[in-house]
Amino acid sequence: MINKTLEENSSLEEQLNTAFNDFQLTEDAANDFPIYSYDELLQINYTGTKEDVIKELMEYSHLIPYESIADGMEFIQEEAQILSHEWAFMPFGDGVTGGYLLLKFRVDGDTGHYPSHIEVIDSYLHGEGFKQNAVQVSMPQNE
Repeated sequence: MINKTLEENSSLEEQLNTAFNDFQLTEDAANDFPIYSYDELLQINYTGTKEDVIKELMEYSHLIPYESIADGMEFIQEEAQILSHEWAFMPFGDGVTGGYLLLKFRVDGDTGHYPSHIEVIDSYLHGEGFKQNAVQVSMPQNE
């Protein structure tokens, strides 16, 4: 019975180590670009991470197209998401209100730094509601 318990313990320990290693790989992958973006970045010798891009984009809070109610609109670094090598979802706020920007940017092929070009594709301010040009889909009603 003791031998069986030791074998079960060993098996459980092995499963725990595997799960821990899988978790570390997933955590590391969170800082990597998607494979299609990675291929694009290899062509221009960019070696940074998504976090590097976020840090550089943080300096462009002047692109936020809304007036601040409090201390000025700033991007929220912890919530920023790099979607690919040229798209970013950047939440912003001033402590009272906030919203989101969808940014498109390009890497500078000569220096390998982000961004060489940046534009606001769309924006949303909390409480603004859906924009008039949004696609509307009618949902079937339950009878």
